[in-house]
Amino acid sequence: MPLQISRNDIRNIKAEAIVDPTDNFLSGSGGTDKIIHSLAGPDLEVELMEIGFIEDGEAVLTNAYGLNNCKYIIHTAGPRWIDGKHQEEEILASCYENCLKLAKEKKLDSIAFPLIASGSFSFPKGRALRIASDTITSFLLDNEMDVSLLVYDKESFDTASKLYSDIKDYLNENLAEMFMSDASYSMVPPQKKKKKSAKRSEKPAGRLDVFESYSIEGSIEKERFIPDESFSECLIRMIDERKMKDPEVYKAANIDRKLFNHIKNTKNYRPKKETAVALAIGMRLNSKDTDTLLERAGFILSRSSKFDLIIRYCIEQGIYNIFEINEILFEEDQKTLGC
Repeated sequence: MPLQISRNDIRNIKAEAIVDPTDNFLSGSGGTDKIIHSLAGPDLEVELMEIGFIEDGEAVLTNAYGLNNCKYIIHTAGPRWIDGKHQEEEILASCYENCLKLAKEKKLDSIAFPLIASGSFSFPKGRALRIASDTITSFLLDNEMDVSLLVYDKESFDTASKLYSDIKDYLNENLAEMFMSDASYSMVPPQKKKKKSAKRSEKPAGRLDVFESYSIEGSIEKERFIPDESFSECLIRMIDERKMKDPEVYKAANIDRKLFNHIKNTKNYRPKKETAVALAIGMRLNSKDTDTLLERAGFILSRSSKFDLIIRYCIEQGIYNIFEINEILFEEDQKTLGC
């Protein structure tokens, strides 16, 4: 996955380079910095002594030495939070930019970041996560690289933001309605319970047709349907209809180029649900077209799943920033979008 947010320890993640958030003197004095120094061993100290000093926002690359989960360590000096009026945000963005630049110059395929400056440097975690996500996302629009962002606790999420507040209200309202509906349904005698079933007319295979089907909400609607269209064929058709280029889609969907090409070129490919949803987000599909694409993979967006409700809310509200959506999913302990 090009950008993956995960709860993990920098010691356990595997990447070609891991990022060491340090101070100007590369001292290894605390937190993640201290852990990395102790694992890498004295040879790292020797190399860093030769470098001596870096400015806030700068980054330098060294060998990994005793660390066996990476080839290189990229050290960057994060800003100490004062009051937000001393270029703290600009400096923090520079940390990510310069680390990614070094990884690109070294032609690395993967890099792992902790949430820089959010520990002993006291940078507000919600802001730190937003800067990290925005900066990495901007880089990935023009570059191919797998990036892991390691977040240790839920304090890193801006739960006071309007988007998060609105989604929480939406989830609470819909999940409460589902609970009440289930409770009422369970009180109905078995013989009175009725099950709705979709009615579809039989048509020759391959023809573009119109049929009646139940929507996710339970109402009947007319829908255009190609009976034998596979997921990959539907994907290609929708991309063509929107006059989009492949890189626009897989980058916006947070999907690796190789996997995207495999999906397109494999007629009977059945993606994971989060991959199918990611492609719908990448193409900025509306609710109806999203349902059509997901159906080709055997999925629906229901009203009884927190994951599905979050996706449906974002689509209905025109929210298509997949990294913003993934932050909400991650915060709610749901699978994130992409591959």
